[in-house]
Amino acid sequence: MSGSQSRVLILMSRTGGGHLASARALAAEFERQRPGTAVEIVDVLIDHLIYPINRLPGSYDLLVNHAPWLWKLLWQRTSWPQLTRLLSRAVRVMSRPRIRRMLTAAAPDLVVSVHPLVNALVAPVLADVAPATPFATVVTDLGSIHPTWFDGATTALFVPTERAAAAAVKAGRPRATIHACGLPVRATFAEAPSDRAEARAAFGMVPNLPAVLVMGGGDGIGPVGDIVRALAGALGQGRALGQVVVVCGRNSKLKNELAADTWPAPVTVLGFVDQMAELMHASDLLVTKAGPGTIAEATICGLPILFSGFIPGQEEGNVDYVVDHGGGLFVKDPAVIARTVVALFGAERARLAAMAAKSRALGHPRATEEIVGTLCGLLAPSS
Repeated sequence: MSGSQSRVLILMSRTGGGHLASARALAAEFERQRPGTAVEIVDVLIDHLIYPINRLPGSYDLLVNHAPWLWKLLWQRTSWPQLTRLLSRAVRVMSRPRIRRMLTAAAPDLVVSVHPLVNALVAPVLADVAPATPFATVVTDLGSIHPTWFDGATTALFVPTERAAAAAVKAGRPRATIHACGLPVRATFAEAPSDRAEARAAFGMVPNLPAVLVMGGGDGIGPVGDIVRALAGALGQGRALGQVVVVCGRNSKLKNELAADTWPAPVTVLGFVDQMAELMHASDLLVTKAGPGTIAEATICGLPILFSGFIPGQEEGNVDYVVDHGGGLFVKDPAVIARTVVALFGAERARLAAMAAKSRALGHPRATEEIVGTLCGLLAPSS
């Protein structure tokens, strides 16, 4: 690696898929804006904390899927600043040699955190190892922002909304260091296809029917199958009013079950999708849980959202953010979801169009570009 190359270290953890997706979006934008920048993405919590603490992130999916009440309790209790600072300090002291080795080996010119638990663990160690190296935080939550995002010294703090900026100021962050510019997503979400019918055909969809996209995150969690069955039954009464496209992610069992069914309306069953931007642009309505990254992507595409669920505590504010601005609805019951979609694809098409416009107004298509542009300003000029 050339000595003139800038080195950027992006810190995340694999608790859900959103943090990694944000890290990859930032890495791609660094390459676009500053070609040759060496970007390394590291899972701090799993790969650089001591045992058995490094096993705790692995329980995240289990808790949010099977014990959401316990996850909500943990989320609420760790919102107490005194408790989180005490816990962070204890973990940092025990894991300090590992974190120090990570920073020394990477020798970064800039460190960027996209996970709330990373900041208080790494920023103090970086201040000792390389005090001149800037440490930036990119908040990847939307409506429910955990206080730990504001822990640790930060050269620049990027938040999704002005409301989040106000919360950061209240937590003691200097306003001059805060940038409210949206969530980082891949640039392709801002690029609508020139031919929508052609884009639909590429996924095996019917080119001329309204499409509802059903998702359950990267792992296809939640009542996805029940929602698809209810939608297909409601949309297929008589002449098809619309079609369903479902993304099962890594849930191969769900994919195989749905692919084997016979449907009264057109249903396209997909596994893990790399071209999510193209699929969102090809759809008219999204049914999903309230993940912040998915919301950011959908709003950039101008896609109205029906929320079928949320992770307690962590994602509740995301629902309120979109619904309060008119870009979506919260409808939990699959049968009610189906009736709502039938209405929006039929007699209430004008309401669907209004929701789409309000969803698009919430989008920040240049967020990643603005974040990385500011981060590049923290690096030494390239030679």
